[in-house]
Amino acid sequence: MTSVAIDHAVRNALVVEEVDDDPIRYLLLGPCDDGVLLEIVILDRPNGPCVIHAMKMRPKYRALLPKGVVK
Repeated sequence: MTSVAIDHAVRNALVVEEVDDDPIRYLLLGPCDDGVLLEIVILDRPNGPCVIHAMKMRPKYRALLPKGVVK
């Protein structure tokens, strides 16, 4: 997975959910540069956000997607 693909998915996220608060982490679901949906976890750090997980979106997250998104 490239940084370009991850950056594209973050900038075009369809879902942003807070998943933990100590430390604060967010789950993002969004398309990478070739349209494949990714699941990304971002850690909110004092010196800026950091991607700590990125992979092709697993089926368990489909229910979080807005209606009309096919994947």
